[in-house]
Amino acid sequence: MPGSEVKGAWFMTARRYILQDHGEEIFARYVEAAPEESRDALSEPVVSRWYPETVMRDALESFYREVAHRDAEKFTSAMERCTVLGTHWFLQVLVSVTTPRYLLRLLPTALRQLRRGPVRLVLDVRENAATLRFTHHPFSDHPCYRLATPAILRSTLSLCVGQAARAVLTHCDATTQVVELGW
Repeated sequence: MPGSEVKGAWFMTARRYILQDHGEEIFARYVEAAPEESRDALSEPVVSRWYPETVMRDALESFYREVAHRDAEKFTSAMERCTVLGTHWFLQVLVSVTTPRYLLRLLPTALRQLRRGPVRLVLDVRENAATLRFTHHPFSDHPCYRLATPAILRSTLSLCVGQAARAVLTHCDATTQVVELGW
């Protein structure tokens, strides 16, 4: 799907996480495993720059292979850790004192800050649960996206509710993901 772009913030957070938790050798392998056209974004990301969605796909694939060693649990755990690492400490404090309903209502705005193009998010927030439907999302059915999306959402929600946060991908096709959240 043409036109989808992501902000460099995720690439910067992945870089920081890998260097901090896994070292320079693993970081070099992560960059080298990506296609040539994506390597600059992975090695020297610019937080404010917009990158094509294909770079995000390449980064997730490389991360899965070289950092998580093709282990879904390690990949999911790393995505959760990256989410917390990439959330500024001040925002973490603010989120910790708000309600899940309020936090979730901020997600469409946050999504527009990190992604531009056709991707849309529709929320159905209930008492202790929510359904998030991402539409027009390129690579929705890619295995790394299917693991990363619920991990990122669970980690985001856990900043507010702690260990009670749950996120399950309940539907996925070529352009749509549906995630059920609970707390």
